[in-house]
Amino acid sequence: MTGDNGGMQRFELESLKNLGPVSSRQLQAVGIETIEQLEKAGPVKAFHLVADLFPGETSVTFLYALQGALLDLPLGEISERDKARLRDEARG
Repeated sequence: MTGDNGGMQRFELESLKNLGPVSSRQLQAVGIETIEQLEKAGPVKAFHLVADLFPGETSVTFLYALQGALLDLPLGEISERDKARLRDEARG
């Protein structure tokens, strides 16, 4: 862990399942720096914020990863029903 606050926040997000250094940096770039902020935003809003800033780097898999991170589930354990619901919500 680094001594600066940004490094600690990135580490906090990286402690969640499915989120690594790139995802953490992208979330921080859109103002989501803590687990609590991610919980408040929810997976769909966080996905849209990141997709708007990094359009060529974001896929629906990231949406599923965010949901898994918030539910403490590995990506492979997100049900097809939940994936369909998330896609519908993301489409608006």
